[in-house]
Amino acid sequence: MKLVIVEDSELIRNQLAHLLAQQPRFSIIGTATEEGEAVNLILSTNPDAVLLDLSLAPGSGVQVLKRIREAGCGARVLILTNNTGQALRLACEELGANGFFDKTLEYETCLEKLNAWLPPLPGNEARRLEMLHGTHLLDTQEQEVFDNLTRLAAEIADVPIALISLVDADRQWFLSHTGTSLRETSRSVSFCAHAILRNEMLEVPDALADPRFQDNPLVIGATHIRFYAGVPLVLASGEALGTLCVIDDKPRQLSDTQRRALKTLASSAIAEIELRRRIIYLEQESERRRVAEAHILHLATRDPLTALPNRATFRDRLDQHVRFALRRNANLGVLFIDLDGFKPINDTLGHDVGDDALVIVAERLNACLRGSDTVARLGGDEFAVVLPDISGSAEALQVAGKIIAALEEPVLAKGHKLHLSASIGASIFPEHGRLGDQLLRHADLAMYRAKQSGGHRSCLYSKELSDRAEEMQALDNDLREGLKRDELLLHFQPQTVLGDGKLCGVEALLRWRHPHFGILPPDHFIPLAEQRGFISELTRKALDLALAQLKAWDVSGFHVPKMAVNISPSEIRADFPDMVEAALARHGLDPHRLELEITESTLTADGIETMQMLNHLRALGISISVDDFGVGYSSLAQLHRLPIDCLKIDRSFIQDLETSACDRAIVQAVITMADALGLRTVAEGIEKEEQIGILENLGCQCAQGFFVCRPAPASEAETWMRNFLAAGEAP
Repeated sequence: MKLVIVEDSELIRNQLAHLLAQQPRFSIIGTATEEGEAVNLILSTNPDAVLLDLSLAPGSGVQVLKRIREAGCGARVLILTNNTGQALRLACEELGANGFFDKTLEYETCLEKLNAWLPPLPGNEARRLEMLHGTHLLDTQEQEVFDNLTRLAAEIADVPIALISLVDADRQWFLSHTGTSLRETSRSVSFCAHAILRNEMLEVPDALADPRFQDNPLVIGATHIRFYAGVPLVLASGEALGTLCVIDDKPRQLSDTQRRALKTLASSAIAEIELRRRIIYLEQESERRRVAEAHILHLATRDPLTALPNRATFRDRLDQHVRFALRRNANLGVLFIDLDGFKPINDTLGHDVGDDALVIVAERLNACLRGSDTVARLGGDEFAVVLPDISGSAEALQVAGKIIAALEEPVLAKGHKLHLSASIGASIFPEHGRLGDQLLRHADLAMYRAKQSGGHRSCLYSKELSDRAEEMQALDNDLREGLKRDELLLHFQPQTVLGDGKLCGVEALLRWRHPHFGILPPDHFIPLAEQRGFISELTRKALDLALAQLKAWDVSGFHVPKMAVNISPSEIRADFPDMVEAALARHGLDPHRLELEITESTLTADGIETMQMLNHLRALGISISVDDFGVGYSSLAQLHRLPIDCLKIDRSFIQDLETSACDRAIVQAVITMADALGLRTVAEGIEKEEQIGILENLGCQCAQGFFVCRPAPASEAETWMRNFLAAGEAP
């Protein structure tokens, strides 16, 4: 309901405004403080009701009422005054006032009067409004199909006005309006707001005789409605959107024929509205499908994290560019990009940080390229680029250098400052391949060579890389088959106590009896197994062979104090100690007789997980030895906290021990530190007798190397150890 407040007291005016604002169906459209202002406001805004103070200064509230009635305004007027005398009340009623209230005592009664004028709301009002707005008919231009219906309705009912009224939340809007220029009125004065409450025609023969409408502004005002008949426009789902209605300024009644005709026209109107709704639904459904298809296409062709083309899209575009280059006899380049050392970011800082960094990397890659180039995320931290119409390999490597430089700038990801670098491989069409698959594979090989060379660089493909890859693949197949055919075997190299002719133990060294290349040392196949992901199978095999041999020596009566077995850094995982414990139990061996050798780099690979695994192994009684000590970058401050038993001094410090004062100083420092930490020391790679004497003088405990004994099969190693022990026991 639209209200105007006429009150010259600011305090009372504000109180009224505040109280009425709490009523959801009331809307204050204006306030006035004096007679002239009030009359102009009421006549210009045509409110549904006016709250009028009679004691205006200057002017008179009574005059306001008189003037608006003389002007034909039918707005309901409620008098609010402190002067409640009977004479004044009668004067106001004669001028058309609709209520008379003491402003200080009867506000609640006044509010009840206002609410009584509001048409009731249908029980399904929220759904009804949703369906109405879904028709998209509100506030549209005149439409001939609906105008034809109202013209025919006016003729059939023999009335001057016929409407198709849509009842909105606060108004009724006329979709068609034959006989009047009005397009809408307030819902609070609407006859149609009452008609939509029922499922049948509402007919009001004489509005002045109907208590619901006799003081309605549309009845007592200039419109002078006396007769109304409205047929609800009810959707098949049960919501009444409005009415088809006919109006006259004289009382009357419809004939049965007219009533049937109006109902038929209303059915035509609702059928047309339903048709429009179905068309809108189909259009919306079509749009939803279009959006869904576009989304599906995006998901199918784009990486969801970076919005770059994905692998499938990249392959398609690469093939297209290859065909274009072939027709134009042009060059194109392919770059394969892999971020260096990206996995620890995800492992230590979390995938949300890693994902944020990848988005920034994608943005920087785009910034380095031309509009005709394509950059894609292939997965993980791998990206690829197509460079059409380039001059040759020099230009491709120039772009690669630009990308490497762009990635050198620190990346701020989720508050973390990251320093990234990339390894990039490049291949050129047609020099390095005439098919998209070939170019991408060759760029990948070149990237791997760049990474093997230390990373943070680019490398151009050459045929040697393919030859090496084919060799590695063949070796991979052979090694997997070799595992099945038991081609893996162990050689053993004894470790002796310096100065007293005793054994420290023996190290088990894995070998591969290749059917074509003969006996291969571990550096020919261990890196391959680590790279291809089956090093665990080799480790289990080596451990099982070593423990089986130690048990066999025990059974034969020959006691070897300790068996050392090398462990790959890839074995740092939670279930490894359980596997070792099971192997010891299977062979019936005391865990104290097993020593596992790990590299120094393993100590810094994953501090928490490494510490947990080493503690678990130590708790079982297994010894831990750090192999090749001195060439890694382990923290000396951290070393004393690690559960280790032995340091094996790397052979690089032993080979020139007799001539290099620097090497002697390093070895002395390692031995002194190990003694302070209670660790054993073993010198590896001893090849000269002079080295034995120096190491003994420096305080090293054990020796291992070719001068002591070369690695040999079990029987030969046993013969050497028996002879060594026998010589040590001789008088």
